[in-house]
Amino acid sequence: MTQQKTHRNLVLIIIIMLITSILVAAASVGGTLWYVKSYHGEGGGNLRLPFSQPQNIDPIFHPLEKLVLSVKGERQTHFIMMELALETRRPEAIEGIDNYMPVVRNSLLKLFSNKTYEQLQNDRTIDELQDEVKSTLLEAFDKTRYAHAIDNVLLTKYVIQ
Repeated sequence: MTQQKTHRNLVLIIIIMLITSILVAAASVGGTLWYVKSYHGEGGGNLRLPFSQPQNIDPIFHPLEKLVLSVKGERQTHFIMMELALETRRPEAIEGIDNYMPVVRNSLLKLFSNKTYEQLQNDRTIDELQDEVKSTLLEAFDKTRYAHAIDNVLLTKYVIQ
């Protein structure tokens, strides 16, 4: 009797495993079809993934809000006014990027809090600073869906007093 009960339990476990496998496979197929359908262009167009790289599109330069930050000097506090522009070939991402301006401001505030006026007066500063700003912003956007929408970050105006 015990052996028959063990055999019955084993058959029941196998049936449950088969049903679970079938449900997982069906959910995978259904999820894939839903994903393809939700990003499919209207009128039977090509598959459009979010912020995919368009072909042969000139870059768009999107200016960000002007930033004014303070930096320490030997004798007094100085101020930096800068304007940035993002280069993108994905115009549909611009509105979303604009929504992340608090993240942009916070990242730049952290970057410049470690700088002094004397460091920023260096002759090679603009190129180095632009590279630092770019890597800071790309890092800030790294955990968002907009990270791949940003092709470049440009310093378009830089004034330090």
